[in-house]
Amino acid sequence: MTTLTASRVVADDPRLREQVLRCYKPHCRYLRSATAAFDDDGRIRLTADFSIPESCYIDDTGHLNAVEVNICYNQMLYLAIATCVREKAEPVFAGWTMEDFRRRQLPSVLIARMQSVFTRGLDARGFSGEFRLDQATARRLRPSSDPLISLSTSFRYWDQAGDGCHGTAAVAVVPDSAPPATTSPEAPVPDRTSPSPSPDPARTGRGL
Repeated sequence: MTTLTASRVVADDPRLREQVLRCYKPHCRYLRSATAAFDDDGRIRLTADFSIPESCYIDDTGHLNAVEVNICYNQMLYLAIATCVREKAEPVFAGWTMEDFRRRQLPSVLIARMQSVFTRGLDARGFSGEFRLDQATARRLRPSSDPLISLSTSFRYWDQAGDGCHGTAAVAVVPDSAPPATTSPEAPVPDRTSPSPSPDPARTGRGL
């Protein structure tokens, strides 16, 4: 396991975790506890414990599968963002409040690309995971809109026997405000006082 030097450590907060996972069905709340660490640049590393007693969509496979890897990654991602917002640690989320996070959690946070590699089967009944925010940038698409936030992240999972899965994911946090509606020049209003012309049989191909 790689050890990183952290300037600040945030212990597991059951109340925050409950708020973050509230959007999941109860039997899909796989993340059981998590500890966050921030480096000197404010980058977060989240270490979490998971348990999946029963798959939410398939019979027992005997190991952690790709769909569950994605769900667990999502739960770490959401909790990492919420922790950054609450701790005011990551510059790209500096203007966010916890209310902003709750409003934008589902509609604004999108996984643009994800790749995972399995090196062996992991015991889904009890395993651990790590989420790292490797890079974060923000740019405004329009002067009046919220910035588009791009996150480069990496993750891995292991159980008592050792590592078993790792990967990377690119995340986009899209602007909260909808872009202004584009309006086309108004079409001329037809003169309602004059009768509409009859269709030309030669153009329509139909006789009168």
